[in-house]
Amino acid sequence: MTKLLRSLLQSKHSPPSSTASSAFTLINPANAKPHSHYHPSTPTELNESIPQCHSVQKQIWSRTSVVERSQILRRAADILSDNITQVTQLETLDTGRPVKETEYDVLEGIECLHYYSGQILNHHDLVYSNHGTNGSPSRGYAKRVPLGVTLGIGAWNYPLQSVLWKGIASLVYGNGMIYKPSEYTPSTALWMEEFLREAGVPEGVFQVVLGGGEVAQHLLQSPLISKVSFTGSIPTGLKVYQQAASQMKKVTMELGGKSPLIIFDDADIDNALSGAMIANWYSSGQVCSNGTRVFVQEEIMDEFVERLVERTDKLIIGDPLDSRTDIGPMAHKQQYEKTLQYIDIGVKEGANLIYGGKRPMNLPQHLNEGYYLQPAIFTNCTDEMTIVREEIFGMVMSILPFRTEDEVIQRANDTEFGLAAGVFTRDIQKGHRVIDDLDAGASWINTYNLAPIHLPWGGAKKSGIGRENGVASVEEWTQWKSVYCELGDVHCPYP
Repeated sequence: MTKLLRSLLQSKHSPPSSTASSAFTLINPANAKPHSHYHPSTPTELNESIPQCHSVQKQIWSRTSVVERSQILRRAADILSDNITQVTQLETLDTGRPVKETEYDVLEGIECLHYYSGQILNHHDLVYSNHGTNGSPSRGYAKRVPLGVTLGIGAWNYPLQSVLWKGIASLVYGNGMIYKPSEYTPSTALWMEEFLREAGVPEGVFQVVLGGGEVAQHLLQSPLISKVSFTGSIPTGLKVYQQAASQMKKVTMELGGKSPLIIFDDADIDNALSGAMIANWYSSGQVCSNGTRVFVQEEIMDEFVERLVERTDKLIIGDPLDSRTDIGPMAHKQQYEKTLQYIDIGVKEGANLIYGGKRPMNLPQHLNEGYYLQPAIFTNCTDEMTIVREEIFGMVMSILPFRTEDEVIQRANDTEFGLAAGVFTRDIQKGHRVIDDLDAGASWINTYNLAPIHLPWGGAKKSGIGRENGVASVEEWTQWKSVYCELGDVHCPYP
C-alpha cells in the first residue's frame, strides 16, 4: 500500500477509495516502484478553492501590513531551515535528482524566503503634488496593489523551486495563489502548503490543487483568477497563454530552450569543461536553460572533446539518495524513453555518438529498473540536425565547431528559442560583446546555469513572456493604482 497524499482542501472531504480509478500513482525514478498516490482535485473542490482564496486574500491578506508579511516569510525560512533533510529527500524521491542537487535547492529556497521578506520592506509608492487650473492645491499618488487571486502551474523537474518562485513572490505582494504542481512531482508543494500555514499565512490564501492539465484548464476558466504563472513546454504554454488571453489575464511564461554555449579558443579550458558539464549533465539534463548546443572554436576542439570524455567518464551514476552520486535517474519513464529516441535520431542523421547514450551496465541490483542513462556526447553535428534544433530535456550534448565570432553569433541565434546563453573567454570585453548580441533572457560569462533570486529570470522569443524574481517581481505580481485628490473646488467649464 502506497502513501496517500492530500492537499489541505482535500483533507476536509472524505477521501475516495484507495482503489478508485482516478488515483495517480507516483513512481520512484530510482527503482520504478510506486511510493505514493493521490486523487486529482475534483471540480467541487476546485470550485470551492477559488472563492475561498479570493475572500481571504481580499478581506485579510491584502490588508496585512508589509511588516507582518515580512515576518511571516522569515518564520517560514526558519521552518524550512529546520527541515532541510526531510524536504531534500522528498524532492529527490519525486524527481530522482541526487541529494547533493536537491539540498542545494532547499538552501536556495531559504534564500528566496529571506530575499522577499526584505524586498517587500523596500517597496514604496509614488507621491506628487500639483496645483489645479484654478490655483487650488491637489495631491496625487500611484501605488502598487495586489492582482488578487493568481494561478501558479509548476514544472516537474524543479518542483520546489517552481512553487517558491511563484508562490512566495505572489504572496509577499498581497496576492492569493492557487498552485497546481506537476502531476508527477507534487510532494514538496504539499509540504510547503503546510509549512506556510505554520508560519502564519492565513488558511486559504495559498492552496495546492492536484492533477493534470484538466485541472489547470478548469481553474483558468474562473473570472476570479487574475494572473497565471506557468513553467513548462512551449506547446502547453501556448495553450495556457491563449486561454488566459481570452479573458485578459496577466501571464508569466517560462518555457523551453535550446541554448547555445560558446567556448572561444582563449577560454580557460578547465572552467569551460566544467561549464559545459553543468550545462548538460546537471539534473540528468532536465533543465530548461541547459546549453545543449556547445559551440567550440576549431583550434581547441580536439582537446576539449578528449578532456570532456575523460571527465564525464568519472561521474558516479547511482542512487540519488547517496551523497556520492553525481547523476541520478531521469524523472519519469516517458522522459527516459523520449531521450533514447532522440539519441537514436542523432545517430541515424549522421552525428557521431562518441560517448554514452545507453543504459549503465554496472548499477546495483535494487536500481536495475530505474530510469538511468549515461550522458550522450555527439560530435560531427550540423545546425540542421534534429538533436541540434529541438529541445530534448535529457543528457544529450551536441558539439559544433566554429571559426569566427560573427559566425557563431549568427548560428547561435538561429533558433526559435531564447531562454539562455553562455560564453567562455578570457577576453571580458569580447564576453560582454557577444552576450549583448545573443537573443537570450538569461546569460552567463565564464559560468553557467546560476540563477540567483535577486536577478530577473525569463526568456526571449518563444521561450517565454515576463520575468520571475528580482526587481522584476514587483512588476509581475502587482498593478499600478493612481489616486488624485482635489483639495480645492472642482474646476468646471459648465454653468
